[in-house]
Parts: sequence; structure tokens; C-alpha cells
Amino acid sequence: MLLHNGKKWLLGIFTALVTVAVVLCFFITTNYDMTKYLPEDSATAEGVSRLESSFGNAATVQVMVSDITPAQGIAIAAALEGVEGVSTVVWLGAAVDPLTPLETIDPELLERFYAGDAALFTVTIDCGTYDTEAKDIIAGIRTALGDHDVALRGDVLDNIEARAIAQAEIFKILLIIVPICVIILMLVGRSWFEPILILVGLAAAVALNMGTNALLPSVSYITMTMAMALQLAMSLDYSLFLLHRYHEERDAGKDVASAIAVATKKTFGSITGSAATTIAGFLALTLMDYSIGADIGIVLSKGILFSYLVVILIMPVMIYYAAPLIEKTKHRRLIPNLGKTGTGLFARRKVMAGLFIVIAFFAFLLQSGNRYLYGNAAADDPDGLVTSERLKIEEHFGALNPVVVLTVGATSAEEAAFVEQVSASEYVSGVDALVTAVDPSLPREWLPAAVVDQYVSGNYSRLIVYLTVAEEDANMYEAVAFLNASAAESFPDYYLIGYAPATAEIRSTVRTDATLVLWATVLAIAVIIMLVFRSVSIPIILTLVIQAAVWINMAIAAVEGGPVLYIGYLVVTSLQLGGTIDYGILLSSRYLEFRKTLSPAAAMKEAIQKSTVSIVTSSLILASAGFAEGILSAIPAVSGIGILIGRGALLSGAMILFALPSLLLVLDRPIMKTTMVNRQIRG
Repeated sequence: MLLHNGKKWLLGIFTALVTVAVVLCFFITTNYDMTKYLPEDSATAEGVSRLESSFGNAATVQVMVSDITPAQGIAIAAALEGVEGVSTVVWLGAAVDPLTPLETIDPELLERFYAGDAALFTVTIDCGTYDTEAKDIIAGIRTALGDHDVALRGDVLDNIEARAIAQAEIFKILLIIVPICVIILMLVGRSWFEPILILVGLAAAVALNMGTNALLPSVSYITMTMAMALQLAMSLDYSLFLLHRYHEERDAGKDVASAIAVATKKTFGSITGSAATTIAGFLALTLMDYSIGADIGIVLSKGILFSYLVVILIMPVMIYYAAPLIEKTKHRRLIPNLGKTGTGLFARRKVMAGLFIVIAFFAFLLQSGNRYLYGNAAADDPDGLVTSERLKIEEHFGALNPVVVLTVGATSAEEAAFVEQVSASEYVSGVDALVTAVDPSLPREWLPAAVVDQYVSGNYSRLIVYLTVAEEDANMYEAVAFLNASAAESFPDYYLIGYAPATAEIRSTVRTDATLVLWATVLAIAVIIMLVFRSVSIPIILTLVIQAAVWINMAIAAVEGGPVLYIGYLVVTSLQLGGTIDYGILLSSRYLEFRKTLSPAAAMKEAIQKSTVSIVTSSLILASAGFAEGILSAIPAVSGIGILIGRGALLSGAMILFALPSLLLVLDRPIMKTTMVNRQIRG
């Protein structure tokens, strides 16, 4: 009925919604601060809130100027103080007379500000680390010191780089993925016009998803970088299912309208089940206390929903209007028939089933050996200017990993005791506090207000501890534990704020999330498959096959030996379980369809012939999207997730084509007993 009534109205409303969505895309708020996703009651979140309310939202940047003497630093400091947006500059001249001979200056003080022929200036700017105006202030600093050899470091620089990279990569990756999709669709399709039809529908769904992101408070830059490419790759198979079935019905002699109606009806269950399992996998991420999971989960599940609605409601209408073009541009399939894939293994189905169990078992054991990263360091571009300048500064002054210790009601004696205790640790290179800036025995009311205000605000005191460890590893976690123990011993109330304590808290939060996300994903997907197939056994088999592919994917990562971003592991697990199980749903549904009238082996042969092209096409496109992210992205966090996605798609496709047929045949009898199908089944 849809094809005969209201087609133009439906397309008109749909076009209007897409147009509005495209406009909304310009109003999306992108977030680059991963600590924003910590629970509201987290120590880091509360500490940041109190620090900003007491001392303001001011960021710091370290500037190293090479080939200058301390005396020349006077002009450098003046130039920095003259930059609009710079509030304070701390350097050697703030502590001693810069004309003082170097050999007479306290060595510990000197090494903080001067090394070799390079001077270090710590600049405070009048905005937060993640404020967009920071970019102009940094540009002003570089302009003011344009005649000198300078290098800058700080979280502000990392954020500016991440923002520039993310904005550029969103479309750069699409420019690679879209042509790959077109080529693959041309190879497996029946018409030269099909790729255009599919991609137009998907582009509209992507626009709807991106536009509605403007209705969210913000979207993380990691999500924004991945969302469009993954939505396109993961939901493309819905259109393939529909079009391939449409061609089957046309080949059977049906007219265009009837072929579309029958194809839509017969693929509705598979497409709905595929979309529902993918959405369930991503929605499981919303259960995480670390709400980056919700950020990724909501955006990607929303995208899959839009793609599903476009295929079910709009694609039939598009096919109806495009039918003449589809017929005129028909061509023979450009790749050989893949229908015999796996059929030669039927005679060894028990061996294949046993091999599957062995591989899955050892993959499960191997994947437990992965080393994970939890912080924001994986967002840095290893070849970028920010990284090269940071390494240059580290050669002279060591790593920069400051931790703000915000104390509540602490006395000078308590602060002095804390400084003495932590300064003796190998994890600490120095402490910047009021008790280190001036004689702690002097009453604070005697001190200049300009000095006191840098460290004290009302009942709060701010101490900055500089750690010697910058890399996220066991030493950093031990350093945070040491600071926590020392602060707890010295102060009645305190907060630790900085990359190291935030990463430690993210690690603690995310690790408790993992089991919940995994089980929620598995159970939700199993229930959906059970409802789609009205079967008890099919959900168990399909979930185990895809979970085995996940274990193999992570086992390969463990063998490679490099660290894996933990949020990437959770995303890929949910994506593989929820997204690539589509392949198993398609093959299983065709097997059960043919099993009503054919023997197990004959039914499987027909099922493979009818579904292999769709499975191979879908897995190749998702793999292409993942590998494109992995190869092209300059953000290691995104690149790592991309490689896992690409490899996972290929592994899932291989497991469905080679392991699932043997398992379905070996378990045919219990499957038939636990599945509600028509009873004219042949033995």
C-alpha cells in the first residue's frame, strides 16, 4: 500500500527532515575533556569544580626559549606578559635577580628554570584548558616570540591539536571510505545504479544522526571522528539485504511493486533483528559510570536506528522510483560466485566444530594478557608539532605531569610537612606552593597579596606537585597512590587534580564497568535473537560464534604486545557482538527458511549461496571503514579502535562463513527441537 499511496508525501517529509538535520550539524558542541565523563560524585570532578570556583578556570603553558642568557630572559618575560590573554609569567627572574651569576644560584632552583642555554617560562592564561579562545592566546605567544627558537607544552596545546585533527579527519576518512564502498558495491551488485541508491539513502541517515547530535549537550571528539564512517559501514548491509532479495523476486517473475513488497516483508525480520542487536550492543555502553560510553553508545545507536528507518520506510520507495534506472544499468556480477564458500567443509563438519571450540578456548586465554590504557595520552599525534616540542622540552627539563593538591583548611605547618614528605620521593621532581615560594615561618598576613592569591583562596590552598613519571604505566599509578597516602596523612580534607589522578580514577571506574557492559550486551542480543527466531538454541550459537571472533581479535592484540585503549576494547566488543552478528542472523534465517523443505546439507548449501555475497560485502565494507580509521587517523585513540574494528569485521565474517555452517549442521537436531518453525521439515 505504501508504494501506491503517499510516496511523494513520504519523500517530501523525509527530505525536509534531512534538510533541517544538515543545518543543525553546524550547531554541534564537541567536547575534548575526557574528565567530563567521570561520575558527578567522583573525586576528580568535585575537585575540578572546587578549584575553578576558588581560583578560576585558568590554564598554564610552559614555554622554552633556546639560545638565551638569563639576562635576556627579562625581555622574553616582558614580551609574554604583553600578550593579550596572558595573566602571569613565572621564570627564573621571578625568584632571583636574573643578572646574578649562575654559579651563585641555588642549583635546585636553577634547574627548574634554566638548563644548558634554554630558559623555561610558565605562563598562566585567562581561559580554561578546553576553551576555544586558548588557540588565539597560544598564537599570540608564538607571534610575540617569533624571532626566537621556542617550544611549548601543556594540556592546552594537546587540546588545540586534538580539535584540529578531529575536525579534519571526519571528512578525510569519509573521502577514502565512500569510494571503497562504491567499488565493492559495483563488484557484488547487479546494477551500476545500485551503489548510488544505497549511498544516497545512507547519506540521509548519517545527516539525520549528525544533525540530532546538536540536540545533545555535547559529543566527544572521539565519537565525532568515528560516527559517520561507522554508521555508514555498519548499516550498509540493511540495504544490501533488501536489494538482493528484490532481485531474487524480480528473477522469479514478479513485477516491481510486488517484488518490493515481498522483498520488504521477507527481509523485515533479518533487518530488524540486525539493527536491534547492533543498537542493543551500543546501548549497553550507556550503563557505564564513565559516561564516554553513553556518549558513544547514544550517538552510534541513534545512527543505526536512523539507517534502519530509512531502509524500511524510504528505501522501498526509492527502489520503486529508481526501478527503470536499475533495469537499464543492469550488469553481470563482476566477481565469481561465492556460493560454494564453506560447502566443501560439510563432510568435516564435526572436525570444524571441534576446531572452533579449540581456537575459541585458546583465544580466550590469550586475550587476558592485554595491557590497557585508560587516559587521554592516546589522543596525542606522535608525529605532530605538539609532541615534538614536548619531547624537546623534556630533554632539558624532564617530563611535565603536574598534580594540583587542593587542600581545605590546611595550615602552613601541614603544608610544609606534606612538601617535605613528597619531595623526598623518586616520583616527585618539585613542589610549587606558598611554603616553597616564601619563608613558611612568616605570617601570611604579612605577605604581598599578589603572592598569596596565587596559592590561597578563602579556605582553600593550592599546591602543585610535579611528578617525574609522565607515561601511563604502573609507576604513574604508584605515584598517585603515594600522593593520596601523603595527602591523607597531612591534610584533613583534600583533592588531587590532574592527568595522573584523573587517569587513575578513570581506570578504577572503567574496569568495574567492563563486566556489566559485556553481560548486558550478550543478554540483550541473545533475547533479541530469541524473539526474532523464536528459538532457544540459535541465540546461544550465534552469540558464541561472534564472541569467539572478539576473543581472537583481542588475542591478536595481545600477541602484538602493544597497549590497547580500554574504552576502545569496550566499544569494539559491543560493536562486534551487536554489529557483526548481522551476518549470522542472515545465514541462520536463510538456513531455517530452506530447512523447512530441504535436508540439512541441502538447506545449508542454498543458505550459503543466497547469503555469502551480502556477508562478504558487509564485512569488507566494515573492515575498510575500520582500517581507514586505523591507517589515516593521526589520533592514536581513534587509530587503535579502527584497527580493532577492521580486523574484527574480517574475523566475524570468517567465523560466520566457516564455523557457523558446521555448527548449525552438527546441532541441527537440537536446533529444530528448540526452534518454532513450520513442521514440514525434512530429516
